[in-house]
Amino acid sequence: MDRSVASLLDLIHEQYERWRTGPPLDGAELARFFNAVGRTAAVIGRSDIAAEAERLIHRLNGQTERQWTAEEALMEMAPLLRCFYEAGKGASAIIPSSHCQGPKAAVLLCGNDPLFFAYVRVALQTVPWRFTTIPSLEQAAASMFRISLDCIIVSVKEGEWENPDLAVLLERAGQRPYLPIVIVSRDEGKEGRLKGYELGADDVITISAADELFVRVRRLIEKKRKIDDLVLIDELTGVYNRKYLPRVYARLRSDLERYGVPSCLALLDLDHFKQVNDRFGHLAGDAVLQKLAAFLRQHTRGVDTVVRFGGEEFVVWLAKTSKREARAVLERLRRQFAAEKVEVDGALLSCTFSAGLVECDEPDRPLDYWLRLADKALYAAKRGGGNRIEEAVREENGSSDEALRQAPTDRRRWRVAIVDDDELVRMMIADLVCKLAAEQKREADICEFDDGLSFLESPFYQSGRQSVVILDRVMPKMDGLEVLNRLRQERKPYKVMMLTSRQDERDIAHALDRGVDEYVTKPFKWLELEARLRRLLKELDA
Repeated sequence: MDRSVASLLDLIHEQYERWRTGPPLDGAELARFFNAVGRTAAVIGRSDIAAEAERLIHRLNGQTERQWTAEEALMEMAPLLRCFYEAGKGASAIIPSSHCQGPKAAVLLCGNDPLFFAYVRVALQTVPWRFTTIPSLEQAAASMFRISLDCIIVSVKEGEWENPDLAVLLERAGQRPYLPIVIVSRDEGKEGRLKGYELGADDVITISAADELFVRVRRLIEKKRKIDDLVLIDELTGVYNRKYLPRVYARLRSDLERYGVPSCLALLDLDHFKQVNDRFGHLAGDAVLQKLAAFLRQHTRGVDTVVRFGGEEFVVWLAKTSKREARAVLERLRRQFAAEKVEVDGALLSCTFSAGLVECDEPDRPLDYWLRLADKALYAAKRGGGNRIEEAVREENGSSDEALRQAPTDRRRWRVAIVDDDELVRMMIADLVCKLAAEQKREADICEFDDGLSFLESPFYQSGRQSVVILDRVMPKMDGLEVLNRLRQERKPYKVMMLTSRQDERDIAHALDRGVDEYVTKPFKWLELEARLRRLLKELDA
């Protein structure tokens, strides 16, 4: 990027930072800013930037009284940013039209470069990728094992190559199963690129090649998918292997926590499989396993998951399904599979399976707990003669169950709900709660909600147990104050911390009158946030 253009970009960044830490700006100020950018662009010979600035000024006509947040102003100038990063290239140079409907992916944008990230979000808005932005390299490194990602894009500015937080971030990303990292830098020099590769980046792109970003990132995401498949797919049957089970459980447990929707886990075992191997050989056994795997995939829904658990055992995990519904599904599968034929060396074999079924309706339970219950039920089905389905029986007395013995008491667990439409805020506060819990050697049940309505409809809210609720003041579906009113009207035993970007003292006084316990303004001062949150959590123990 030309030095004069880079300097103009730096000036825009500085102005954005002033807006971000100040009160909202009005349309007149934003128009004056675009005018100043246009004049400078004309001086340095960038008529395209000047023309785009002029167009934005016209678009602001009639909006001089409107109040703009810094983020709104940033998104408004996105077309201007494309002129900087694409240097006059058309959108078709960024995204081939044939790739606009590709697979979904989760991409982390990391680094203090809000302008470039705003450009990326707008330039790639037709691609089904979900972006999360974390400006702090340190915070991104701390969150690395909590976020499910397909790629990380790190913006590295001049002089940041030696930043120790950058090295820690790349090191931690390297400790996960393959996770591609792309570094974007203004540094055009070979030394910078080599440093990036040395730190562990999979690709290093200079700003001047930003138009190649989509293709290069997509290539890495596709590579990750292939590697994931190799690691998580059972080679013989083509279904997932047992390494995939924790991912499935994490997703279904989230559904249970948020919406109270249970799932059902069934552990299946082929009846008399040893006799098949002994009589017809292991190749015949393999053919039967492949037949059952294909049958299960074909006759279950897309939201269900089939896993080869080991040997002749399979797990079928039925999402959003009650025990009664799961029982009906499994009985149908059992009958249909018994009628299937497997051809081996001209002979036709038929097999049956037995299954143990358990409804997963308690999010606090670990995966092993459900597997043990399903295994006990499977054992009962086998003992009953096979070719049958048995449901798990819960321990009435819990003392004999190891999982129950190991489970912390409710009193040792903090319950925290984070209700905020900003995914990044939810993630960072959840990390903070985990940190405080670790310091106190406590467990924390953290539930996240992206709007107030889903929180009020959740089992978390209905339970009425002592909890801390961290509540955003402004949300799209239901205002934070409306949620607070419900909490106080129904006398829920919740300690409430309200978050807001508004600095108006009247707003704070109003929220305190309504019964909020703590009030924290954005952008956060982390020590203050930590101290206030620590106090609320301590009050749960009182």
